[in-house]
Amino acid sequence: MASDVAGSDALSLASAEQAVGPYLRAIRRHWILIAVVTAIAGLVAIISVSRAGQTYQASASILVTPLPEGSSAVLGIGTVVDTGDPGQDVQTAAALIDTQEAAAGAAARLGRGWTAGGILSAITVTPVGAADVLDVTASASSATDAPRIANAFAESAIAYRAGVVQGQISRTLSALEARLSTLPATSPEAEAVAAEVAQLRTIQGPGREPTMSISQLATAPGSATGTAPWLIVVLALAGGLILGTVAALGLEAFSRPVRDRDEIASLYQLPVLASVPRVRGLRHRQLPPWELSSVGFEQIRMLRVQLSLGGAGRVIMVTSAGAGDGKTTVAAALAAAFGEAHQDVILIDLDTRKPDLLKVLRVTHTGVGRKNGMGTEPIQVPRLPRVKVIPATPGGPARFEALLRKLPDQLADAQETAGCVIIDTAPIGEVSDALRIAAMCDQVVVVARPRHTDRRRLRTARDLLVRAHAATVGLVLVGEDSTTLGSEYGYGYSTGLGETVDEQDGPEFSSASSEMSRDVEPG
Repeated sequence: MASDVAGSDALSLASAEQAVGPYLRAIRRHWILIAVVTAIAGLVAIISVSRAGQTYQASASILVTPLPEGSSAVLGIGTVVDTGDPGQDVQTAAALIDTQEAAAGAAARLGRGWTAGGILSAITVTPVGAADVLDVTASASSATDAPRIANAFAESAIAYRAGVVQGQISRTLSALEARLSTLPATSPEAEAVAAEVAQLRTIQGPGREPTMSISQLATAPGSATGTAPWLIVVLALAGGLILGTVAALGLEAFSRPVRDRDEIASLYQLPVLASVPRVRGLRHRQLPPWELSSVGFEQIRMLRVQLSLGGAGRVIMVTSAGAGDGKTTVAAALAAAFGEAHQDVILIDLDTRKPDLLKVLRVTHTGVGRKNGMGTEPIQVPRLPRVKVIPATPGGPARFEALLRKLPDQLADAQETAGCVIIDTAPIGEVSDALRIAAMCDQVVVVARPRHTDRRRLRTARDLLVRAHAATVGLVLVGEDSTTLGSEYGYGYSTGLGETVDEQDGPEFSSASSEMSRDVEPG
């Protein structure tokens, strides 16, 4: 029972690691991008905060007391009349207060340097909940200016409204008194007009606004309003971090080349049999086995040993997901490694679309005859005493079909004369040739190159080989960081006849190419 629980916990932990693994890899690969985006976001926030400065707010309160409805005398004089809806009454008062004239009066009160436009931009007039109160709120860059602006605007607004209302009252009274003088004193109409006159006289008075008054003046605020500058910067940094992470994930999702060993392992769950490091050599030329570094060739030896111990057979196919992944370089080096171990090797180039084996092995002649049915009989490789190569014969689909029909017999003949047969094929992620050859081979090795191998083609190669039931035994990675592989015990290719290219401290090439020093990937 305890073992079941432990196994369940381990499975849950593995599932969690698999779920978050792609995200962690994306962050690790693109940490510079994330850092730059985060720094830019923080810098923009700092600049914005420094330019904006701090903002202070202060509010003055205006009490709204609507006149009762029912008398025609109060209609048309500019006051707030009770409509039965307090919210509507306060909204009406706010519209009467928030005017250009009030702002102009406030600017005059504040003195030189103030304008009506500046006052209006700094002022907001808002109802306070369901109460009959308006808040006149001023925003300013200093704690002393905010209450001055709010009070000046409130006082100016009330004064302006008082002037408007009192002017209307005076004109209305003059009209009512003139009309009253023409009516019989005891008539009902005269009594009604007299009542209106009396009502108006109760709200008449110099500078008086009968429905609005200042209930509380603004005072200086104790602190600035809004979010603290340090918090804005922190939030900006957090936002930049999130944005940078999203950008990194986007690059990881939409970029085509696989990034590193971890991603290749997540896409193709095969053991990594060897890791050939990045080599310094000729940029536009594939490297022959004898020019590989000591670290690189030691990895090829590691591949040879694993393929020999597997017991799966002597016909080995080397392929890749796409062109330029290094499969031809690996195939040639693997042949050299088997020859170094005193085994005769037949190296067959079946990449008829792009035959490069002769070029990699520096074989300049083409051999004679068609003894083997593959185009030419095996050609001895001058620098590899135990390796013979059968070059590809370029041709169309018909020629390739004829080649495939003869391939089983050719492989049988090759195994009679050699201890190992290595086949270099076309990239299986791009063309179908290699898939048909894989079924005839005992072991299939897939070559991948971080930062070059196309992610989708690697998936395609994986799926095709699985459906073809190919005996895929592992991966060879080309272009790995040599510092992670070590070089203390490495030595270069040896012919087995006493000739050794020994490289303890890094790649040292033959005299024909030792002067070249640009970084390249093999193949």
